[in-house]
Amino acid sequence: MEELQTLQSGALIIGASQTTGTYLMPRLIGLFRHKYPQIEIELQVHSTRKISWKVASGLLDLAIVGGEVPLELEKKLDIISYAEDELALILPRAHPFSSLEYIQKEDLYRLKFIALDTNSTLRNVIENTLIQSGIDSRHFKIEMELNSIEAIKNAVNSGLGAAFVSVSAITKELELGMFHWAKIDGITIKRTLSVLLNPKRYYSSATQIFKEEILGMLVKSSSKNQNLL
Repeated sequence: MEELQTLQSGALIIGASQTTGTYLMPRLIGLFRHKYPQIEIELQVHSTRKISWKVASGLLDLAIVGGEVPLELEKKLDIISYAEDELALILPRAHPFSSLEYIQKEDLYRLKFIALDTNSTLRNVIENTLIQSGIDSRHFKIEMELNSIEAIKNAVNSGLGAAFVSVSAITKELELGMFHWAKIDGITIKRTLSVLLNPKRYYSSATQIFKEEILGMLVKSSSKNQNLL
């Protein structure tokens, strides 16, 4: 009764896919903890597939993912599309294209790319998203494969190539002018972020408030100016 009336106690176990868990969730959790400091929060970050199974098994209160939920779990979970995360093409500041606000789709095949390694779930998400926009990344010139977004950002900043990364992962770098965000004429590349819930799991008051208040704020903010994304 005390939890329901005051929300002065309780705990949340939240899951997130790699990029979402690294760059977005800390901001969401910070907003929530600022208002409800007594709520204990545990964040687990894994691949979308592993997080999806954890939600389906009742091990997480909820999760936010940017990848594709396994087909065998789609009917077992409540999957709520709530925001879009744009993928940005970032270039070194000294690149010849950095003087252009827009480049053509054909120009992509002239660039040297830094990419995540082929075993990365996020790389598959990015490639599938590009294909939906009519861009075949199989014909990109891959200069280097790395195993983390941070390594890719450092490589681009060092002038080693271009990369597609989530806008949520480069907010600070864009503010500092470390990269050039090259827009592609006529194309905006986005992926959908989704909230995962298990309809058979009991939702605590803390879970309900987090979902409705924080995620509702994210939807409103992202539709206006993408402050959180």
